[in-house]
Amino acid sequence: MKQSILILDPQFLTRNGLFHLLYNIDGLELDMKEKLEEVNDPSTYTIIITDYLEPYTSKEKVDFRDKFLPNYAEKLLIISSDTDKQRIKSIITSGAKGYLTKDCDPDEILSAVEMISKGNRFYCNRVLEMLSHIDGNDPNNCEPADLSKREMEVLQLIAKGYRTADIAEELFISIHTVNSHRKNILKKLRLKTPTQLVAYALEIGLVSSE
Repeated sequence: MKQSILILDPQFLTRNGLFHLLYNIDGLELDMKEKLEEVNDPSTYTIIITDYLEPYTSKEKVDFRDKFLPNYAEKLLIISSDTDKQRIKSIITSGAKGYLTKDCDPDEILSAVEMISKGNRFYCNRVLEMLSHIDGNDPNNCEPADLSKREMEVLQLIAKGYRTADIAEELFISIHTVNSHRKNILKKLRLKTPTQLVAYALEIGLVSSE
């Protein structure tokens, strides 16, 4: 089954650059739009690649935030130059599946498309650094942090204070599998301790601090 990809951006070079990057990948069906108003039915696309700043007028930014984002966040791969932590956090906590900076190289974009098409989330480490401010991460590192759906579930339960045995019971997996997921999550996010995992989960809004 083909994955339908929409590239939504007003800039000719950006649209066509992304189109040609993805053009030769088997199983992808590509479409390009210049404006949000040209998108008739967003639900027909598997992934929508866009930047919430660049494509939109002031009115379109409001429409994107209030209508488009809440309804289609699970389809969104954001590629943006934005450095505002609160805006980035807002986009991610609204449910956007992926977020890359415009400094990420083509391999990161291809990896993001692949991961999101499988139902996983994908954030580059520069975005995670801006969100978490955890010591030890390199803010210039833009390698992917591709947490699977299961890893996100484990992370959420860890952040809620579940013990390993409780997580295993909740997700119907073995304790060994939980520990493996925990190690993989720490490695992918470049963190060292469960405390840092909890801090990260709170920062991106995966769990509430209340």
